[in-house]
Amino acid sequence: MSATAAPVRQRLDPLLVLMWGVGGTAALALVALSASLGSTIYGINVVAALLLAVIQGGAILLAIVLPRTAMALSVAAVIAFALAAAQDGQSPWPIAVTSMVAQSVTILFATIRSDWRTGLIGWGAGVVGAVLVGLTALRSPTNGGPALADLIVFTSITGAVLVAALLITQWRAVREQLLREQQVSASELARREIAEERTRIARELHDVVAHGMSSIQVQAASARYRIPSLSEEAAAEFDDLAATARNAMGEMRRLLGVLRSEDTAVDLAPQPGIADVDALVGKLARAGGAVRLENRIPATVMDALDPALSLTVFRIVQESLSNVARHATGADTLVLLDAADGAIDVEVRNGSAPGRPASAPAPDTGGHGIRGMRERAVLLGGTLEAARTDDGGYVVRATLPLPTPRGTA
Repeated sequence: MSATAAPVRQRLDPLLVLMWGVGGTAALALVALSASLGSTIYGINVVAALLLAVIQGGAILLAIVLPRTAMALSVAAVIAFALAAAQDGQSPWPIAVTSMVAQSVTILFATIRSDWRTGLIGWGAGVVGAVLVGLTALRSPTNGGPALADLIVFTSITGAVLVAALLITQWRAVREQLLREQQVSASELARREIAEERTRIARELHDVVAHGMSSIQVQAASARYRIPSLSEEAAAEFDDLAATARNAMGEMRRLLGVLRSEDTAVDLAPQPGIADVDALVGKLARAGGAVRLENRIPATVMDALDPALSLTVFRIVQESLSNVARHATGADTLVLLDAADGAIDVEVRNGSAPGRPASAPAPDTGGHGIRGMRERAVLLGGTLEAARTDDGGYVVRATLPLPTPRGTA
């Protein structure tokens, strides 16, 4: 199944799952504690204490989906709780411990889910509101010290949580940017690999075509000497044909210079073909591979095979055997070559490696692998498939059509 056909699955954010888990636990615990402490220690009406506790706990969960609204509700609940507690005048602490925890968690969640402004404004509004409410307690000689300490603790804890939230937000932003850069780099690498493989194929086909053009040029240039009865007009035509072939070869050399990168070494060896597959299989067998070749193509067909098609067959077999050597070392491998229905069929099938399952590459991996083989097959109007087999091995199948003879439909 291709990547485009596969269903798109959105991955859950681990941090978001953690926030829901921690937030839900904290909200339930704070509702129970805040309501009981408000009614017993701070002397707040039971209904009012329960309502304020629900607002504080609900603000924690609401901060995950509506951070700004949750921040406003949390600040209002902290100030309202402090005002209600100040009416009794018995408690020296303007801000309860439960209010500190609720405000801290809300600041943390709201900053992560929104931005630094939401957390900073919520922290500042909470501190200013707590100080204004605490002024009443600060005027009392007996409650002034504890009230001041309570306000300092509230400011410090919520401020530290704000700094931590800002650091987490910055870390997430850097991580997301890094992931985007990695995706862009992977995409660029894939495009570059495709371009390099197509350039490599073009260089090899240049050698094949250049050989044919050279033969045309030599035959045309020597026609007046090989055929004594050739008329002067016909000889001139052959000379023009030879000149055209020479010019075409020059243009191809210049084109090859554009395609060849500076770090690419010039390969002076002749291009291999289907006749070299036997030696390729034998070389791998001597190196310890269990490889067997079945060549069912008649010799007459092999001798008349188009050079580009012959080169493509060799490269497909070569890359397939390289994959076997890398990913299924020692596996039984069969190379099958056949000619039927006007096409050359190539099949390279390997079983699982001894002692472990085969791990052949996926059909669309980068580099000069199966993607390159598919490029070669498509260039000649053929097809190539690569897939795992039921026995844990791998198979590569290619069908390459034979050129249609001249004069046929």
